[in-house]
Amino acid sequence: MPVPLVPVKALAEAKGRLAPEVGPLQRRLLAIAMFEDVIAAIQSVPALEAPVVVSPDREVWRRADALGCRVVEEPPGAGDLNGALAAAAGGVADGSPLLVVAADLPLASAAGLERVLAAAGAPVAVVPSHDGGGTNVLAWRDPASFAPSFGPDSAERHLAVPGAVRVDEPGLALDVDTVEDLRRVAGRLDPALVTARRLKDLDMLRPLTGSTEEA
Repeated sequence: MPVPLVPVKALAEAKGRLAPEVGPLQRRLLAIAMFEDVIAAIQSVPALEAPVVVSPDREVWRRADALGCRVVEEPPGAGDLNGALAAAAGGVADGSPLLVVAADLPLASAAGLERVLAAAGAPVAVVPSHDGGGTNVLAWRDPASFAPSFGPDSAERHLAVPGAVRVDEPGLALDVDTVEDLRRVAGRLDPALVTARRLKDLDMLRPLTGSTEEA
């Protein structure tokens, strides 16, 4: 069964591009909420193993453990996302297919992830971010012959792998980096999602969507 890897930055550094419109505490709480929604979507897919969360942040470790995830401490000096993922993959059973899911995809769903898995008979399956540059979800079947290359323009590099396939899944393409991203996502959130509840609790929904209705 494929093993999902979910990398999470230190919460103190989370979502810096939302500033100054979104304050530090709000950004931290929002990052946690989106992470919890991503974990819930992964856990709704029977074909996936328990999520492996890799992070340098102790609060993330505690929450991941409480949600039933395996936790891998991002080693000091990992350097970047690729180093962190290599550390996480090192603890996975040899030969297991791997699936990286970004932690800031509040519209992630079991159905969307299952579409990626359906395409994962290919050597590499890629869900690009909505701007086309980044990689939001990446699946590969043979860890011995492929290593991810996240960073600027990663989608192009991953899709250049022989046999790679692109999966256009709107819910997985919408990551949240900017205030405009957050506005785009806010109007599509199921009210039951943790992210939707958190935005409401923080009184952020009306400014984001332009609604004048009372909460």
